[in-house]
Amino acid sequence: MSSTTTTPAPKPIISRDMADFTRPGVQVEIEKADIARLGICDETAMDEDDAWASNADEADRGE
Repeated sequence: MSSTTTTPAPKPIISRDMADFTRPGVQVEIEKADIARLGICDETAMDEDDAWASNADEADRGE
C-alpha cells in the first residue's frame, strides 16, 4: 500500500534588500521608480495574482 503525501506550497520570502534580487525564491519589493531607474523590466502582469501565477509556471519548469 502506498501513501501519498502532499507538500504544502512554500510561503514566499519577501525582502526589500536589493542584494536578494538574484536569489531564487525571494521576492524583492522595490518602488516603481526604482524599477525604471535600474532598467530591470517592464511590468506586464495584470495584477499581483498574475505575477505569482507566472512565478509558479517557472517552478513547474524547474527554473
